[in-house]
Amino acid sequence: MQYLTFIALACTSLTHVAAAAQSTVLDEASAAEKTPAKVIATSHYQQCKKNTDTCSENIEIIEVTGQRPNPISVSSQGVYTLDRKMLRDYRFGNGNLNDVLGVLPGVQYGETAYAADQVSNIKPSEVSLAGAQGNATGYLIDGLSNNSNLNNDSANFDKNLAQDVSGHTQAVFLNLDLIDHLEVYDSNIPAKYGNFTGGLVKAETRKAGDKLQFGINYRQTSDDWVEYHKLYAPDFSGDNELNSAIFNKRDLSTYIATPLTDKLGFIGQFQYTQSQESLQQLGQTRLQQQTNYNGLVKLDYAATANDDFSFSFLFAPYKGDYFDVNAKNSDYNIEGGGNNASLTWQADRSWAYIKTQLGYSDSRNSKNTSSIRYAWLNIPGTDWGNIDGSITSLEGGFGDIEKRQQTVSLKQDFELASKTWLGAYSNLSFGYELAQQNSVFDRLEDAIVYNGAIVSPQIDCAGYALDCIETRLYQSVADIEAKLGHALDLSNPDDFLIYQNNFATTGQYFQYRQITPKSTASVKLNQLSAYVENEFEWQNYSLNLGVRYDYNDFLKNHNFAPRLRGSVSVFNDQGKIVLGANRYYADDSISYKLNQAMQPSYTEVRAIYQQQPQQWQAQLSNRGYRYVYSDLKTPFSDELSAAYRHQLLGGTLELKWLYREQQDAVNRVKGTNDVGEATLFGANSGSSRYQRYTLSWMATYNNQHVEFNVSHATNTTSREQFDGEPRSFNGDGDAFLDFSYDDNELVFLRSDHYDIAGSTNKANYYLVTRHDMELEKQDFNRPVIANLSWGGQWDNWTLSAYARYNGGQDAIYATSKTQSIKEASNICDGCAPNRREYPVYRIEKRPAFWLLNTSVKYTVAVANNYQITLSFEAENILNKRTYQISPYNTGIELGRRFWLGANINY
Repeated sequence: MQYLTFIALACTSLTHVAAAAQSTVLDEASAAEKTPAKVIATSHYQQCKKNTDTCSENIEIIEVTGQRPNPISVSSQGVYTLDRKMLRDYRFGNGNLNDVLGVLPGVQYGETAYAADQVSNIKPSEVSLAGAQGNATGYLIDGLSNNSNLNNDSANFDKNLAQDVSGHTQAVFLNLDLIDHLEVYDSNIPAKYGNFTGGLVKAETRKAGDKLQFGINYRQTSDDWVEYHKLYAPDFSGDNELNSAIFNKRDLSTYIATPLTDKLGFIGQFQYTQSQESLQQLGQTRLQQQTNYNGLVKLDYAATANDDFSFSFLFAPYKGDYFDVNAKNSDYNIEGGGNNASLTWQADRSWAYIKTQLGYSDSRNSKNTSSIRYAWLNIPGTDWGNIDGSITSLEGGFGDIEKRQQTVSLKQDFELASKTWLGAYSNLSFGYELAQQNSVFDRLEDAIVYNGAIVSPQIDCAGYALDCIETRLYQSVADIEAKLGHALDLSNPDDFLIYQNNFATTGQYFQYRQITPKSTASVKLNQLSAYVENEFEWQNYSLNLGVRYDYNDFLKNHNFAPRLRGSVSVFNDQGKIVLGANRYYADDSISYKLNQAMQPSYTEVRAIYQQQPQQWQAQLSNRGYRYVYSDLKTPFSDELSAAYRHQLLGGTLELKWLYREQQDAVNRVKGTNDVGEATLFGANSGSSRYQRYTLSWMATYNNQHVEFNVSHATNTTSREQFDGEPRSFNGDGDAFLDFSYDDNELVFLRSDHYDIAGSTNKANYYLVTRHDMELEKQDFNRPVIANLSWGGQWDNWTLSAYARYNGGQDAIYATSKTQSIKEASNICDGCAPNRREYPVYRIEKRPAFWLLNTSVKYTVAVANNYQITLSFEAENILNKRTYQISPYNTGIELGRRFWLGANINY
């Protein structure tokens, strides 16, 4: 960390000047984590210029030294601050908020962060702070929550969900161009923040300055600027070789910031990102498109010297037009994002600083697609599954769904003026928040999923054209026998081949289907939060004692979360020891309440009589699940942390230990309710543990900055949190489907055992829920993560680089295969023995890899205060593999890729 200079210019009254300088230095120290390094106070000097009779011409200069801030906090809070310069330097890819978080210690990205489709994806990658899953992280934009309770964790694997809409942890995707600075907490989070069990990300948007500024920026990438690694499975036949995606992505943004009067400032920003990509769908090339908008309007009004009002409105919708690459007639589009607005009053009084905020947010997720999904068998007539070697041929979609979340909130924060108590400075703060959230889940039509097709060459569909296919021959058997001159002998290999190749379509039908009825579920949740926190400072010691209270009218739990942290400065203030013990409560109540209000799916079956399908009828005692969440405790996470920070080489060295233990996590217990319906009861049996050791060093100099960190983490989840085995076994060891989950909630997880030579000795297939697969995959449990980042500016050139090392881990890979399982018993009288098909995912070891990104910008001044900046950004510049494709799959990985851009500013 480098020293800053505070220069106080004043008249000859040295006592008065010294007092003013001391007061200003204390103010600057308290804001050190937010304020730029150099401040010049000239108030007394200006007074002297106005009244030269009472001032001497001699001006005394007092120089006070402090420290230039870098991302590592100087307080006992576990916060890292990224200023606007760092946000510009580390902008790569889409330029979303999450894209830049990876330079900080302990931040982990989800497994899909480096997938090939990320080059065209507009959604930010999910991130984990402090070992929790992405939806456990809190996000604030100008103090207003940006968390979405409409998100589904299963979307990390599949965008096209059967019973839900693919969403995101964040309600809107905030672009870095709109952000003034970011504060990222991974530990010792103050009591004023809550409703999360992971970390906290605070984004403060830009404000207008004292002069007119405007600019426009354009960036683009395309397939011509991307290299791919094409990888083929050992059993690849050589047919249908992989083609690189044809795509382009463009990003356009503009802004204007200006003072409207001497008290009123205005800033307006707009950003548009569009991506188009060609993908192979069953051997044909098709185009997908995604768009994302960010629009911000912000007004700041300084009503008096001590009263400031601000109003902001953010509009950020997105849309994606997609299709399943392995399914016919599977087009679907997803719309999401939303808007938020806030009105804030900041009042500075002699007794306290008061902040009052009224907020409103509205976010949506919707899906539009076909309402019928088929899993045909891959046989003549329905053989498009041959393209990827699957035993099934998929078709259709899962029906239209709309989801909406609206939140209204009012909160006030009070920071009382500092007092002296028993020789120590006391800084008391407290506040409260009232919020009401409304959520709606609306299935707009019945959705039908057909599974377990049965081959029947003699089937007579009897008018059931949608879910039954009759056999069709190229030639009649009589014509073939007439040409051969003898009757077909199917025991003869040649005759059998002729007979087999004569099928244009082989008969098959479904005797089982699952129906999710058209329905609407709407819930309302009221929340109250309050906190109080006091910081005591005495000599080299500081101690923060705080508590937070949360209550909502669904779970009806009174939750008190202690927040304790303290520090002691050592080695002449060159070192600091920080300790903390904190509790954080989750905010999942609205999701539980919405699930409880939804209508369950149900199954229908039909018998076959004289080779004809009969009418569909409800399967007895086999309706889908209802959810019941009652008498639940609120899940919470207890945290212990210890850190040592030392000023070294102009920067800050930090050693940190972080331990999190999550308790009372909600799991699902199978059972039946009072009327005999299958029910998933919520329980508090889940738990998990996270531990991380981190070494960091960060420094900010006059024209450059550097950050380094390396972390080792472990994360374990208790087995009680899993749904359990959905199969039963007979005496012969054969597995049968035992529990009637929703068909699309189940998947097969393949785990291989290897012999000494390294060959597959045995392949085990485990039928699990998608919920359990999320827990099993250990998405945020990479043992070792390391980052080295640097940025600097010389004359017209701005350079930056960012290297990231990802340690090896077990990972779960999606495959295009399916696996079948038998029903436990006949599903109806006259029904044939039945099997159902579920997708297969595979557990494999993912090797370690590291990536290097770099950015070069050149700025030139032109006439009338205009500047033009040309930019070049490169990701994975060394063209390394990311091991997103397992050794047994065929697929494409992203290699080196570039962005080019131009910016004009005034």
